Amino acid sequence: MTHLTINGAPVEAPEGTMVLHAAEKLGVTIPTLCDHPDLKPFGGCRLCLVQVKGVRAMAASCSLPVSEGMEVTTDNEAIFKARREILELLLYDYHDSGYQDGQKEETQFMHWVRHFGLELEKSQSPTPRYKVDSDPNPVVWVDLNKCILCSRCIRACEEVQGRFVWGLGGRGFDTKITAGANTDMLSARCESCGACVAFCPTGALDNKPSMGLGKAGGTGGAATTGVL
Repeated sequence: MTHLTINGAPVEAPEGTMVLHAAEKLGVTIPTLCDHPDLKPFGGCRLCLVQVKGVRAMAASCSLPVSEGMEVTTDNEAIFKARREILELLLYDYHDSGYQDGQKEETQFMHWVRHFGLELEKSQSPTPRYKVDSDPNPVVWVDLNKCILCSRCIRACEEVQGRFVWGLGGRGFDTKITAGANTDMLSARCESCGACVAFCPTGALDNKPSMGLGKAGGTGGAATTGVL
């Protein structure tokens, strides 16, 4: 076992445990978007930044293994500011068109946006870049305007389902998730299992049959399906 302290509290964890999960042993919640307990560590979104004594730069706790004697701080003014700035950057290229989607609960992404005091209407991109409902798959709703490139859909399809449908295409600002060689999902051997939907933290991938029905017990609404 490896011994370390997190926010001054001692904790021990098996060798190879990531700091993010060691913190969970103490009931400490570290914000994250790209991490998921069923997927391999990725360290892409950087929302889970923490400070380690003796290390100059903040580190992503989801891909930082524990080490003997490590002293970790998970929350202070500097960390809060860094995480808020990360969310602001993600919102710069995010757009919610306001359609009534199939989400039963608030998305993980919007939970942290609100937690850090950001207002979607003021912070998001003013215009969408992609067509809403951009794939003909009858089960999966695709709205790339809500994608933050966390790659959870790609990794879920690969690591959980073994299908390799999703990947990344384009470069720089034009990078986006693509099905196969920039084709549609069914042509890329998608089995419509819904794993990518279940792992998506933003609602960029959703359950198409539920679109327009709103939350359970709600009155529903009309979904936007046209080209924006």
